[in-house]
Amino acid sequence: MKTLVIGAAGQIGAFTVRDLVDFYKTDVIAGDRSADYTRTVMRDVLPHDEVQIERVDANDSVELENLIRTGHVETVINCAWYQTNLTVMNACLRSGAHYVDLGGMFDTTLKQLSHHKEWEDAGLNATIGLGSTPGLTNVAAAACAAKLDTVDTIDIYCSWGNTISNEPGWPSYSIRTALDEFSQEPIMWLSGEYTKQPLFSGEKTVTMQQPVGNVTAYYVKHSEPATLAKYIGKGCRNVTFRIGFPPADLATLKTLTSLGFASQDPIKVGTSMISPLDFLTAMYRTAIERGRRNSPPRERYEYDAFKIQVHGKRGQSPTTVTYNIITWNDPDTGIPSSRDTSAPPSIAANWQATRRITKPGVYPPEATVDPEPFFIELGKRKIIVTEENSREGSG
Repeated sequence: MKTLVIGAAGQIGAFTVRDLVDFYKTDVIAGDRSADYTRTVMRDVLPHDEVQIERVDANDSVELENLIRTGHVETVINCAWYQTNLTVMNACLRSGAHYVDLGGMFDTTLKQLSHHKEWEDAGLNATIGLGSTPGLTNVAAAACAAKLDTVDTIDIYCSWGNTISNEPGWPSYSIRTALDEFSQEPIMWLSGEYTKQPLFSGEKTVTMQQPVGNVTAYYVKHSEPATLAKYIGKGCRNVTFRIGFPPADLATLKTLTSLGFASQDPIKVGTSMISPLDFLTAMYRTAIERGRRNSPPRERYEYDAFKIQVHGKRGQSPTTVTYNIITWNDPDTGIPSSRDTSAPPSIAANWQATRRITKPGVYPPEATVDPEPFFIELGKRKIIVTEENSREGSG
C-alpha cells in the first residue's frame, strides 16, 4: 500500500510516518509545505529508512488531488491543522483515496460528517478524529458501552505532564488547537442536546491513574460530544469532555490567549504582516525541532493519561465501566508520549488498505474501529489500556 501523510514535518505527523514504517513497512509519501524542512525532520525521526518527500500544501485541493493520483496513493492521513480537513477530504474523494485525520474540533467534525453520502456512493472510507483525543477516547467509550445494556452518561478526562521538576509539560498536540481550546466556548451533549458552556466551566477533580493522581479538569471544546451519543446510542443523554491541564501550562496558555496569540488576524511587524497565531506556531515548531535534536533523558518522565467513564445499566443494575489509558515517552526508541496521537491514524490507514476497515462513508472512530484488536495494536506501542467495572454499592 502507499500512504500519503500530510503535515509530515509536524509534531505528530513525523511520528505517524515512523509508525507506518516501523510497524507496517508502508510505502510512505511524507508531505509538507517545505520539502527541505521535511527532509530534515525525516532524518531526525527515521533512523534507517527512506521515504518519498513531496512539497504539498494542505489548502490546495488541486495540488493534493494531483499528488494522490500520480503517486497512486491508497490512503491519506491528514496530520495538518484541523481547518484543512475538508479540503484534504475533497481531494481524496475526487481522486479515490481513503482518509484519516486527527480531529475536527467539533464544528469541522459535523461538517465532515455531512459528506457521508458522497463517500458512501464512492465506496470510500473516511475515519475522522482518530488521534488520542478524539480517537482513543472514542474507541474506549464504544468498548465501555458495549458492556452495558443502556448508557446514560459518557465522561472523558485527559491530562499530561512529566515527572521532572520545573520542566514544562506542553501539550503533545498542535499549539494552534490548544489555543482554540482556550478561546472557543465548549459544547457538551447534555440532556440529549448540544449545549454551549462557559470557558473553563464544569470544573471537577478526578483521580487519574498513578502516578498522575488527582487533577482539576475543565470543559474544553472537543469532537467527542459531537459524535458519541449518536453513534453509540443506547439512550445516551450526556457526553462531556474535560482536560486537566498542568497548573503551569494552564497559566501559560491562559496568558498567551489573553495577549491575543490565538488571533489569526495579521498585524504589522516591521515591514511584514503576520498573525499572532502564525508567529507563535513558528516559534513552537522551532522549539519542537530543537527538542528532537537534543538527547532526551534515558528514563520515563513524560506522560499522557486518559480516563473514559461510561455510566449506564447492565440489566437493572446501575454500572460504570471505566477505561484508563496511559503512555510514556519510550526511552529505548526516543519516541515521545505523543505516539498516542501519531500511532492511531497509522493503524487505521493500514486497516483501510488491508480491508479491515471497509465501511464506505464518513464515520467517527467509534463507528469503524474494532476496539479489541485496536487495543492490541496500541499495546505493541507501549500504550497501556486497562478496564475497570463497578456496580452501584460495590467497590
